[in-house]
Amino acid sequence: MDPTGNDISRRVYALSEITESITRMFEKYYNTPYWIKAEISALNLYPTSGHCFPLMVEKSDGKVKAQLKAIIWKDDLFYITRKFEEVTRETFREGLNILFYAYIKFSSTYGLSLQIIDIEPLFTLGEMARDKMNSIMTLKREGVFERNRQLQLPVLLKRVAIISVASSKGYNDLMVTLKDNKPGYRVLCELFPAVLQGKGAVESIIKQLLVIKQMVTKFDAAVIVRGGGDDVGLSCYDHVELAREVAMFPIPVITGIGHSTNETVVEMVACANKITPTDVAHFILSGFYEQDKRLGILQMDMKRFLRDLTENDKMLLRDYGERIAGLSMAYVIEQRFALKSVAEKFTHGATYKIHNRQAELNKLALAVSSHPARILSSESTFLNNQGHLLLIKARHTVSLNKQHLIDKGNRLHLLNPENVMKRGYAIVRIAGKVPALLDDIEATKEMDIEMYKWNITGRIEEVRVKQKEKERE
Repeated sequence: MDPTGNDISRRVYALSEITESITRMFEKYYNTPYWIKAEISALNLYPTSGHCFPLMVEKSDGKVKAQLKAIIWKDDLFYITRKFEEVTRETFREGLNILFYAYIKFSSTYGLSLQIIDIEPLFTLGEMARDKMNSIMTLKREGVFERNRQLQLPVLLKRVAIISVASSKGYNDLMVTLKDNKPGYRVLCELFPAVLQGKGAVESIIKQLLVIKQMVTKFDAAVIVRGGGDDVGLSCYDHVELAREVAMFPIPVITGIGHSTNETVVEMVACANKITPTDVAHFILSGFYEQDKRLGILQMDMKRFLRDLTENDKMLLRDYGERIAGLSMAYVIEQRFALKSVAEKFTHGATYKIHNRQAELNKLALAVSSHPARILSSESTFLNNQGHLLLIKARHTVSLNKQHLIDKGNRLHLLNPENVMKRGYAIVRIAGKVPALLDDIEATKEMDIEMYKWNITGRIEEVRVKQKEKERE
């Protein structure tokens, strides 16, 4: 044992010795590259240096089974991404399952890692094709694959919800084509910005579809457009969740998301699919052109019909005019004789009516002149009788009230304090007040006694209280 208590026989290694030993082991047993398949969990691209440090994972039932850091140096990354995009038409991004060629490296400083030097794009292409087929089969199994395609497109698409990006060339092509049509057809467009490719595209587009669904009655159709010339980054449109949302959307969906000849699942389930945004614009305007053309044909047919109808009607009107003129003349003569007969009857009847009314008015005038005199005489007698009765009642009421007042006066006279004191009563005041309570009567207080003829002043020497018989009982 040493002074510190450590066993001097125990071998102690420095950390660097351990890592150097592991490094030598890897150099000996892992000195050649291996083909490995895994998913890119995080890309970790550093634009300044141009290097990439992806995190590679293997998952099973959604859980991470294994993970390891990797390195792709700048030159290798340029070669790998160009090769990958040329074959798959997809950007090299997170979330992809790839088959890559890599050295297994161990560093005393950075630990275990994979140095990726090449990639097999066909493996990823096969994975993407398998995911696409799974999406198609899932939607068909759920019975929604044909749902949006079975919706009836309105004859005129006058109000359109657009999922795109304002800065996208595809969106600009769409709007320019819609606005610059020569006849001046007007389509009301509302933009719902979304990420159109790569990471986050599926969630972003679904989010905007749900927003449009909340106000779906405002629109005739929903349009998804992207692009500007390439067809890279279309795999998000094979995602089953996005495709399901498009397939079940309550109004027709029109797509214009790329030049690819290989249709995505979203394009397959959409009500109408056009390759480019410009094609979408022409498709929307085609309804207006067709209706305009039909209206033009109808207008020409209507003019021709009206022209033929006018010529025929002129001849008919000429014949009808002549017949009407003859009939009108005969009718006028007939009505003239009828009016003359009616006028004569009216004149005779009016004279007879006036004579009868005059006699009735004379009788009424005579009756009116004598009737008021009789009414006035009758009312005068009634008023005289009523006046006499009123006078008798008034005299009787005055007599009764006069006697009542005399009785009240006699009672007030008897209640006059002086008359009461004449009968032998007196008013007692103690300290200037008439006592109301027994406690107000105390010895040594002054007492005033007011009688009918005298006022007596004295002092209370003693107070004796005697209860009345009635109160005791």
